[in-house]
Amino acid sequence: MSLFKENVIIELTVEMLKYGNSINFFLGNKNGEITKFSDFGYSFVTDTNENYFFTFNNNKIPNDYDGVFYIDIKNLKEDIVEFIKTCKKTCLYYNFPSSKKIIDTWKNNFKFKEEIIDENKKVIVNGLRPPQIGALHSILAHWHESLVDLATFNKVQNVFKGKRWYNTKPNHKNCDFPMRDFLTCEICGGQITGSKSTGRTKKYAYYHCRNKCQTRVRVEDAHIKIASILCGLQISQNIKELFTDVLRNSEAQINGDRNNQLKLKIDLQKSLKSQIEDAEDLLLSRSIDKDRFDRIIERINGKLSVVEDDIEILRTKKDSVNGYVDSGLELLGNLDEFFLNGDYNGKRILAGSIFTEKLIFGNESCRTTKVNEVIEVLTRNIKASEGIKKRKAVKNDSFSVNVPGAGVEPARFPTGV
Repeated sequence: MSLFKENVIIELTVEMLKYGNSINFFLGNKNGEITKFSDFGYSFVTDTNENYFFTFNNNKIPNDYDGVFYIDIKNLKEDIVEFIKTCKKTCLYYNFPSSKKIIDTWKNNFKFKEEIIDENKKVIVNGLRPPQIGALHSILAHWHESLVDLATFNKVQNVFKGKRWYNTKPNHKNCDFPMRDFLTCEICGGQITGSKSTGRTKKYAYYHCRNKCQTRVRVEDAHIKIASILCGLQISQNIKELFTDVLRNSEAQINGDRNNQLKLKIDLQKSLKSQIEDAEDLLLSRSIDKDRFDRIIERINGKLSVVEDDIEILRTKKDSVNGYVDSGLELLGNLDEFFLNGDYNGKRILAGSIFTEKLIFGNESCRTTKVNEVIEVLTRNIKASEGIKKRKAVKNDSFSVNVPGAGVEPARFPTGV
């Protein structure tokens, strides 16, 4: 039964526990009419038709309210209504609005008001900073249908750029002349290019100088000349064995270190697990209390987790370098064959990795002034390595780049090549 009514302003906050944390939702200062019902609570209806109930008995939670709050009145020393306005209220029940209802409250209520700063970088009008404004406009762009489709947009952009092609870049790759970018004219130092000439029965491909020099060689002959240079870069059997043993000895040492580390980590793991058992025994014998036991176990488990991660990493199988060493040395021993049998990309990749400068190209010769330093060292005839026995490589042996070698220039091709 209603006893009296009074208009009041009450601050409401909903406190919830989630994932062990207390989260407060401030509902605001609500203006409305409070009405006393019976002797265990008050009804409160806001101006926006929200219906709440304040109960003095937390075992009595009435239905059909948007929220029910418990108020402890044991220490009440003032007017009950004044007490309700500011006292602590424990939320027993709250009917949270649906996501759709929350979204509806945003419609037409959010303005893209930009922050204004004076010359002293002091904010004179509060609002959104430029990066925030930009991000919001970017999001809105995804919600609106485009005025033109992507294909039309790309076509217009290509027209603006003066292109004659659409959605396809021009292909400058010419499979008939893979070495075109690697050659320099012996006579004038100009760029060597390639083109085809029509014979009686078919077309013939030639490398020739751009500057109308007399440098002109058929593609097949030019590739044979380049292969001859590569053939001269042969790695000796002595160096091959030495290089192989150095790498394999290094791998063996690394694997040995890994095995030693793994054994130490496993021993540490066993020790930590033993410490956990000791702590459990102390707890059962009441030598330590539960709080201290929990702290000990937390500390040990932290160390144990790190050790177990290390063990998993050390147990991960590492690929052996043996396969890579064998295939790499086979390639070094047959550079000319790999070049002649390679396709467009294969020839370019091989040449680019071996020759650090352009080849000097002429009608009767082809040479280079410099090759990859690693290849140069491996293919030298180093006397210091000739006495080393097979499978007895020493990592600090005379593998010095200061030992003079035969070099590449001025190597020439035999007459008629």
